[in-house]
Amino acid sequence: MNEELIIKYLQGQCSPQEEDLFLKWLQESSENKKFFFDQKALLNYRKVIHFGTDEQIKHATATFHSNVRLAERRRKKQVYLRFARYAAVLLFLLALPAILYKADYFTSGAELITVSIGQTDSSKFVSLSDGSKVWLNSNSSLTYPETFSKSERNVQLVGEAYFEVSHDSLHPFKVQTQNVQVKVLGTSFNVRAYSSEKNTETTLIEGKVIIQNKQGSNLAILAPGQMAEYDKTNQYLAVKAVDPSGSTAWRHGLMVFNNATLDDITSKLSELYQFHFTIKGERAPTSYNFSFRKGQPIDKVLEMLSFIAPLKYNVQGKEIIITAL
Repeated sequence: MNEELIIKYLQGQCSPQEEDLFLKWLQESSENKKFFFDQKALLNYRKVIHFGTDEQIKHATATFHSNVRLAERRRKKQVYLRFARYAAVLLFLLALPAILYKADYFTSGAELITVSIGQTDSSKFVSLSDGSKVWLNSNSSLTYPETFSKSERNVQLVGEAYFEVSHDSLHPFKVQTQNVQVKVLGTSFNVRAYSSEKNTETTLIEGKVIIQNKQGSNLAILAPGQMAEYDKTNQYLAVKAVDPSGSTAWRHGLMVFNNATLDDITSKLSELYQFHFTIKGERAPTSYNFSFRKGQPIDKVLEMLSFIAPLKYNVQGKEIIITAL
């Protein structure tokens, strides 16, 4: 088994025949599995280390709008009506923190715009009036003024987003989340601030950012390759060195789990695929590094997961039963 085919499989580029050949080889022996995961750890998606060319961004934007139009046609079908009610509630809940915060955070008087994306969608691109670029991850919303004020550039985030901020030393750019705000002049960084998660994470790709509390007091200054992790419960901020590619892989359609438990992984799979997971058996306190490309069928994802975790699975309609071995 050559490394080229392994790389193609990891990046989801195999043909059906190549994928069948690879899976057959993988299941032939434990030595093959060990070799594959050694290579996976070594390669670590080295080919996905850049953040996309303008042409790739244009292609992704065009694909998104095409999917939106397709969704609008499907909306007319009766089966969609049941889910539309839940989507409306979800979007309202996503926008609620921004609505409550608008009165005292945005002072420009400009019209406010809120852009939201559902939990089963991949990403959404937003261009701001100053030329800054934002990519929203699934289950997220961004509120921003149509035109920024003369003194500051303020936006409100619920969920996760990747920012490429246009440099302007006279007008600081601030990303406000439920617990902390990120102040920048011009840089690239990722913010993860889901209300359902314990921590708020800010990962700096390039430039410099300042992490502040809601009152505007400085908590930390980040250098490229550092993550600020704010514990909402204990109100404690920790800074650590990380591989930024792991925090931004979602922009390229990848889901990456580092040191994640089986519960963490299945919880995210439940959101993405709208399946209910039940885990049976005694689970060892083990964490896993696991990656897959969004859009792959759930059975393929589970098959890949079973290669690294001692488990078997059974799909029964919208219910997936995981048995830990």
